[in-house]
Amino acid sequence: MHRGKRGNPNGSPGKISKPSAPAWIKWRQVLKAVKPFVDPTTGELVVSWDQYHALIEHLALLVHHHGCPFDQVVALSRGGLRVGDTLSRIFSRPLVVMAISSYGGANGREQGGVRVGQSLAHTCPRLGSHLLLVDDLADSGATLSAATTWLRQSINPDSLTTAVLWLKGHSAVRPHLWAMELPASPWILQPFERYERLTPAALMQQATVRLGEHQPQ
Repeated sequence: MHRGKRGNPNGSPGKISKPSAPAWIKWRQVLKAVKPFVDPTTGELVVSWDQYHALIEHLALLVHHHGCPFDQVVALSRGGLRVGDTLSRIFSRPLVVMAISSYGGANGREQGGVRVGQSLAHTCPRLGSHLLLVDDLADSGATLSAATTWLRQSINPDSLTTAVLWLKGHSAVRPHLWAMELPASPWILQPFERYERLTPAALMQQATVRLGEHQPQ
């Protein structure tokens, strides 16, 4: 793993200076802690939008401090899309999307076999030799393992850094970077999951109610 360099916006790796010890200590002190909330009735880790965005920003700072070079951000769809989009904006790197799936079942919470897409979605003339692979979490580690294997066999980058928001204790794969480690393995209820239970009919009903509330009496 290369250290101390990071790719610049046009794709060639450039120098990055690591913060001095006092500056790093100060950064650690001012970083807002994201406290997990486990619902006592369901055992789920409930994450708000504010907490979700704070974790992504935390991960961005960890990537910056790590000093790893990367020419593109590879986001695993769907869970890593928002993470990858934000990091690509912060670091001014192109976003590459890799379609991969391991969850299914009636409620989308059953982890089965991993399915990997046949190609990557991007508009880059070519992929660089240093990649940052991001996802929302490492649960069993199967998804991250399949993604890294596919990239090494198909792209064979010089370096491949992996980063996730959550690392569960039972994961067989440990990414290079993670924003929060969970010794237990609760289901993580991310803020966008409400849309998986929202139908167009229910959305129309909500809009009608809101419209009625704003009508003059």
